[in-house]
Amino acid sequence: MDNNINKILIIRTGAIGDVVHTTNLYRAIKKSDPNIEIHYLTSKLIEPLLIADPDLNKVISVKEKISLFSDYTKELAEILKNEKYDLAINLQPSLKIKYLLFLAGIKKQLIYRKTFKLHAVKNFWQTGLKAFPEIKEEKELKLYLPLEAIDKAKEKVKDLKRPLTVINAGGVFSKRQGRTYPINKWVELGEKIIEKTGGTIILNGAKEDKEILSDLNKIPNCVNFIGELSLVESCAVISQADLMISGDSGPLHIATALGVKSIGLYGSMPANRTGCYSNGINIISKKECVPCNRRKCKYLKKSKKLFAPCMEEILTESILSLI
Repeated sequence: MDNNINKILIIRTGAIGDVVHTTNLYRAIKKSDPNIEIHYLTSKLIEPLLIADPDLNKVISVKEKISLFSDYTKELAEILKNEKYDLAINLQPSLKIKYLLFLAGIKKQLIYRKTFKLHAVKNFWQTGLKAFPEIKEEKELKLYLPLEAIDKAKEKVKDLKRPLTVINAGGVFSKRQGRTYPINKWVELGEKIIEKTGGTIILNGAKEDKEILSDLNKIPNCVNFIGELSLVESCAVISQADLMISGDSGPLHIATALGVKSIGLYGSMPANRTGCYSNGINIISKKECVPCNRRKCKYLKKSKKLFAPCMEEILTESILSLI
C-alpha cells in the first residue's frame, strides 16, 4: 500500500444503485487503514444515504449541474483543491468529472473501467487495487441510514401486520425498458402474498409513477407510500421490511445493503452484473433474448405496451415459491 496516501476523494454522482455498489470499495480501504481520511463526492439527492456512514469522513454534494466552463464547476473545483487530496478514485469517468478533477489539481487518480464480465460491486472494488493492492473484498453490502430516519420509519410501520413485504413497482417510465414488472402481475402477486402470509404489502415507487400504479391499491391490506416519501425516508421504511421484491433498481440494491431479504426480477439487464449482491435471489426471465442490456426493447418498437415480453414472462408463482 502507498504510505503517501492519507486523504482520498471518491467520486460517483449517480445512479443510486451504482453508488450503493461502490460502498464496498471505500469500506475495504478503511478497514485496511482506519487512519485514511475518505471523502465522497455525490449528488445532492444521494447525499442523505451516505452522511451517516462511519467509514466516510466527509460527504460533499453536487448542488448544481457540473458542466464545462461553468462558474459552479470552478467553485466546486476550488473546494476540492483546498482539501489537498493525495488521490482521487474516479468512479464516474465522464468528461465533465475529468475536467472537474483537472481544475481541482488532483494529479494522482484511479479511473474506473466498466466491464460486464464482473458484478458492479467487484468492478468498482477492483478499481482501488492499483493503489491499495492489499484490500480485501467485502462479502456483503452495507448501508447506514440516519437514526432519525430509522426512528420515523419504525413509527410508520409499528401498527402494520407482519410480515412486511415491499413491492417496488416504480420506474415504469425509465429510459431502460425490460426492468419493470407489469402492473397486473404486481396486483396478482400482491394478492397471493397476502393470502399466503397474512401480512402487509408496502407499495414503493417514484412520484411520477403514482397515477399509473394506482391499480396496485387493489391489493388487500396494502399501504401506499408511492410518491409520498423522500429517498432517505423510503430507504428507512425498506429497512424495516421483511422482504423486498423489485426489478433491477436503486431500491432493490438499497434493500440488499440494508440486510433485507430481496427478490430481484431480471429481464433485459444482466443479473451477473447488477443482480442482488447479498441477501437476495435473482429470478431471471428465460426468454431467448435475455439479457439484451438494451435501452429499448426490440419487441416494443411499434407497440404502445410499456412492459417488455421478458418481464411479462416471469410467473407470479415463481416469485411466490421463494417467499
